[in-house]
Amino acid sequence: MKKRLAALFCALAIFCALVLPAWGSSGSTVYLLAVNDKFYDGYRPVAINGVIYIPYTVFDRNATGVDLGVYYGITPEQGNILSLYALSGMLTFRVSMGTCEDNLGNQMNFHAVPRNGIPYVPAAAVCDFFGLQYSFLPTTDRGTLIRITNASASMEDGFFLSSAKGAMLHRYNQVIQSQNPQPTAPAATATPSPTATPTPSASPGGKGNVRVFLGVEAYQTDQDLTDFYSYSSNIHALFLFTPDSLPSHASAVRRAVAAGHSIGLVVEGSLEDAQAQLEQGNELLSHIARINTHIVSAPLELVGSLESGGWICWQPNVMGGDLIAGLDSKRSVGYVNAPTSSVAISRFLSQVTAAGYDLRRPLETELR
Repeated sequence: MKKRLAALFCALAIFCALVLPAWGSSGSTVYLLAVNDKFYDGYRPVAINGVIYIPYTVFDRNATGVDLGVYYGITPEQGNILSLYALSGMLTFRVSMGTCEDNLGNQMNFHAVPRNGIPYVPAAAVCDFFGLQYSFLPTTDRGTLIRITNASASMEDGFFLSSAKGAMLHRYNQVIQSQNPQPTAPAATATPSPTATPTPSASPGGKGNVRVFLGVEAYQTDQDLTDFYSYSSNIHALFLFTPDSLPSHASAVRRAVAAGHSIGLVVEGSLEDAQAQLEQGNELLSHIARINTHIVSAPLELVGSLESGGWICWQPNVMGGDLIAGLDSKRSVGYVNAPTSSVAISRFLSQVTAAGYDLRRPLETELR
């Protein structure tokens, strides 16, 4: 009996030694990040000694497209000091010293850490200080989502996880592939052959100097386009809707926002008609997804008046026909009326990524 118990314990010890380290290793969990109703595709959260840290850029509305009401300032000349501040108070992180204090001079029991060349801050502690909601959302198939929200978030955590599934899964798979690169096959020994004349590239030097923004007239289809345009974590589009189409496309709007896309309005008629439509559209957007937009697609004769009123007008310079040929003619910026059918989307995105264009996220600050 004793021999059997000893053998059982020995087998159990071997099992734990082989399996438990894999479960408990720091690299076993993939952490992803969302801000309000948008999936964030910048630097990912990290876990350090059981504490989740997030990049300070989460509080940069130009980077996330979300205004959390918390802002930041950095003074590298003083040893990389990061300040996060809101009307409710301020936190000052002296990153190199590993300290943090509030605006009253109280020392906090947490600090920032440098990662990827920038400061990371403890997510739960910072959220608690500024009255933000911190959610830790593990999934079975796409890692653990860290979600930071304020009162402007329109989706509950469960609904957001469902809406952002496509974007999360793609990003998760990218991370897994980067952590487990495919082994390179050893070069086979072969008889040297004559050197072939190199074939000229279709786009010499690549197209990285051409910025490309994608706009999608999403109101013209009932198909969910968010999964197609989340083909890569670096591909985001401007989803355009007419105000009248918003009620019937409410789910599409929420999915697009959750996947990190931008929303714009399409208007027509006289200036007075357009202004009324824009007011109606933003009122509907505030109910549907708790957002407003300043991006509009309007007739050319209205562009000047709308821009002088603070609107950002979407004016595509590539549309219809051969989109790649149209892009190839651009020297600096391409504003593309992108396709809305699944086959055309897949073909176009494959071509535009292969050509190496600088695909930009169509944030309001980028389109100004």
